[in-house]
Amino acid sequence: MKYLCLLLILTGCAQPRLETPPVQTYTTPPVVSVKVEPQVQQMSRTEVIQATIQCEQDGLRAVPVMSKRIVSGMMSDIIIDIQCIPKRASYF
Repeated sequence: MKYLCLLLILTGCAQPRLETPPVQTYTTPPVVSVKVEPQVQQMSRTEVIQATIQCEQDGLRAVPVMSKRIVSGMMSDIIIDIQCIPKRASYF
């Protein structure tokens, strides 16, 4: 009787096994095209500093506009413009 109760408890608590999905193996890496903006010119460090100072003198906040460029085979963020926006948003 003990063995029957133990067997019923163990089978009642058992969970069905989930089937594992088949493993996909790739022979070649997937081809993904990288979109880069070749026509955009990067701002120099001096231009960024001057634009930031000009925004701050006008009482505004400087926000950089970024783009992507491939440098030495790796994607890199570059600053292409500085936008001057108000320091606080006025909702009223």
